[in-house]
Amino acid sequence: MLNTTKRYPTGRQASLERPVGKVRIVFVLSRNGALVSAQVHVSSNSNMLDDAALSAVRRATYPAFAGDLWRGQNTHEFSVDIDFVPPGTR
Repeated sequence: MLNTTKRYPTGRQASLERPVGKVRIVFVLSRNGALVSAQVHVSSNSNMLDDAALSAVRRATYPAFAGDLWRGQNTHEFSVDIDFVPPGTR
């Protein structure tokens, strides 16, 4: 799901540096699938990649929780690793 909203950074700095890395994002969803919060948990050591990963999580749409999942919880925390490589290098 997040691969469809993931975008490698653009612009002069990204073209020159061509950063590569993995970002771990921790985010919280409400039962209806709304994003409550998102933050970088483990940085890629590149602000460009960290920002791109947060943007991907914020752009995504999430389904509501099935009724039997996390019963009694109004929100649930998730963790995801997002890998970035410059276009054309894979």
